[in-house]
Amino acid sequence: MPFPELPPELLWAILSHLDSEDDYLSLCACALTCRALVSPAQAGIFHTIHQYSESPLFLAKLESMPHIRAFTKHLRLVEIHRPWIQHSEVLHHTLDLLSPYIVSLDILQRRRKPEKPRFEFSSLSQLKCLEEISLREEELTGRARILYGNNALPTFLNHFPKLRAISFDGCLVQNQTSDSKSKSDVAAPVFRLERLDVCYCHDTLVLDWLIPALSSLKALHISYLAPDSSNFSTTVLQFMITAGESLQHLDVRCLDEASNAGQLFPSATAAASLTQLSDRFAIANDCSADAHHQSMLPQAHDRRIRI
Repeated sequence: MPFPELPPELLWAILSHLDSEDDYLSLCACALTCRALVSPAQAGIFHTIHQYSESPLFLAKLESMPHIRAFTKHLRLVEIHRPWIQHSEVLHHTLDLLSPYIVSLDILQRRRKPEKPRFEFSSLSQLKCLEEISLREEELTGRARILYGNNALPTFLNHFPKLRAISFDGCLVQNQTSDSKSKSDVAAPVFRLERLDVCYCHDTLVLDWLIPALSSLKALHISYLAPDSSNFSTTVLQFMITAGESLQHLDVRCLDEASNAGQLFPSATAAASLTQLSDRFAIANDCSADAHHQSMLPQAHDRRIRI
């Protein structure tokens, strides 16, 4: 059978194994090979879009090639020092064209001035079909900042009622619940999660706020540092209890700092906390689970709770 006469669904399946970033040049080459490969190759090329500024180039391409809009499923926005996401007319028009198709969103916000608002991106509420979101925030202030009762993350996340998965990939601003009023200032989650990934999220307010959204949780992945293990293990336990029998995969990692000698010394507090989590989960779900530690050193062995 000549190559161009292969069933279209088979061509799409073959090219779907090429990554839009790692195999970008290969996808471009496929798009130039023959007419049968143009659409499946373009689906890979335009699957993930990166926006670092309000450049109009991609918007112009969307307007001149309307058929590629349906190929864009994943949007990555980066805001470093200079705010642009909220007030960008170019991004607003881009989202007008892509909002029916985008299902995944990544945001990196790096702030140099601490007074700059956290995730004040109401303009992104156009993305009503959004199912997955990954958030990362950094502050270059030279010192750790502690907030109390900051509802920025819950307010932002509640713009997306179809959310099924959230990843906190390094939200390093410490934000704590100041009183019962700060929790009531924002509405309860309007979505129900099936997957939650938490890697160094110091915003305890948003983690506490998320608990009602975890009743249908299927996968929970947690990474946290040993010095915070006592408080954080309580939060993890609340996540597990809320998820109940719907939880199918649990992965909890405690990352211990290495000593000056390059050896791993897990803290007794972290070990005890993870062991308690393991025992409680096993009793509640009538199954076995092991509590472990994972070193920050690449050569150290991987130790974790896993189902």
